[in-house]
Amino acid sequence: MYKLSTLLLILCLAACGGGGDGSDDAPTAPPAQGARILGMDVKETPSVTYAVAYDEAVGLGVREVSVSLDWVGLEPTVGNYDDTLPGLIETFYPTQNADLTLVLRPLDTAGPRVPADLAGMPFDHPAVIAAFENFLTHLHGQLSNLNASGRLRWIHVGNEIDSDLGSDGAKWTQWQTFFSAAKIRIENLWGAAIEVSSVVQFGGLKNPAVLARYSNLLPLLDSAAVTYYPLDTDLTMRAPTEVAADFNYLVNAISGKQILLQECGYASSAINLSSEDRQAEFVTAVFDAWDTHRERIDLIDFAWQYDVSEATVDQWVIDYGMSGQANENEFKHYLWSLGLGNYDSTEKLALQRLRDELAARAWIQ
Repeated sequence: MYKLSTLLLILCLAACGGGGDGSDDAPTAPPAQGARILGMDVKETPSVTYAVAYDEAVGLGVREVSVSLDWVGLEPTVGNYDDTLPGLIETFYPTQNADLTLVLRPLDTAGPRVPADLAGMPFDHPAVIAAFENFLTHLHGQLSNLNASGRLRWIHVGNEIDSDLGSDGAKWTQWQTFFSAAKIRIENLWGAAIEVSSVVQFGGLKNPAVLARYSNLLPLLDSAAVTYYPLDTDLTMRAPTEVAADFNYLVNAISGKQILLQECGYASSAINLSSEDRQAEFVTAVFDAWDTHRERIDLIDFAWQYDVSEATVDQWVIDYGMSGQANENEFKHYLWSLGLGNYDSTEKLALQRLRDELAARAWIQ
């Protein structure tokens, strides 16, 4: 568990101004944490168990973690449930110190993740809607301790849905019908205190046609959940200096809803025209932009705590249909270097930068 030992030094420097005459060139301390919530995608490594990694994250000040569940993984065919993962969730999370987000994925970045006997059906088909409603009822029944703990605060239905829906008006309408039914069932099961949303990509919102479709869905959402990775079209990383403009665009594009950056990350690989230094600069840029928009952005979940294995990334390359594509290598190294720490559990510069930014804002540990 990490200690934010630089807090007193930073506060002293801010108070003293580093100069000696107390003039206007004294640095201004950033605003304190306030109601902001820090999240993190907790990752285990061969030398760090998930439980230890979770405690490390909480020690930093993390108060939200997420778990993603493919519908087809929990219900391979309609009515045939695999309760292995819900059982693990029910055992571990109710007694922990951070709140939980469930990202349920009937639709994910790479496409639909529905039971095999529903494949190819539109999302507004009555059989698809009824099956998902029944799935939600079954899932709720598996999580009695979690439900009673109050730790479950967010449920997102669909992840990076714009990747599949694009600017297709008919597909967005089908999804809206499906989501509306799912939200009603979630509220009936878990209560209205649970925030329900669908996750979209920041890059998708830069497309006016996609933004228009998303804006039609937005009134149904309790909050606007967005993933943010400042990628260029060739899957290299854009400069950290662009973060401020991106955040300005985001809060102006989404009106009337609080924003959750459900995933927020920056690769460190040289293949992606990045480095550990640039990744650390990204962390600072995110916190500076969050300071500006702290009244609109409630939560930022950093992705992710540690890098994952090469075997895992190689499978993702296949899953996302990137094998043999022009930017396959950039895609692999992007996913392979998103961690704030390395797969061998050593730290990157970004992790210490995260501690420094949290200390400067008197973040609660």
